[in-house]
Amino acid sequence: MVIKMYIEIKDVTKVIDNEMVLNHINLSMEKGKIYGLKGKNGSGKTMIMRAICGLIRLSEGEIVISGELLGKNQDFPPSVGALIESPGFINNYSGYQNLKVLADIQGKIGKERINEVLEEVGLDFADKKSLKNIH
Repeated sequence: MVIKMYIEIKDVTKVIDNEMVLNHINLSMEKGKIYGLKGKNGSGKTMIMRAICGLIRLSEGEIVISGELLGKNQDFPPSVGALIESPGFINNYSGYQNLKVLADIQGKIGKERINEVLEEVGLDFADKKSLKNIH
């Protein structure tokens, strides 16, 4: 049985301000498996995750996701959700407004579903308090 890789990182290099951040990285990941990245601070874990999510352009190499070349066939992988480092919320927006901004990116989730999810986790979707005012 041939295992088809879902994510293939091929000879990926990223240089920022003449500093090699990713140095010819090669990695293959199967669909349905869980992977973790381990390494010292500054070893490139966050940068490789940003590359897989299409958030940075590579200096060299390529990333193929489900047979599609990232940056050529697709700019951002479909159905990807990632939280890299600290969550970024808009402090002056309510919880609903923050979720609405995220939902509008792909246009797949409407306000009714956002309200349902807020209710499921015990939050009031009608609460207009901004996140900076919630303790």
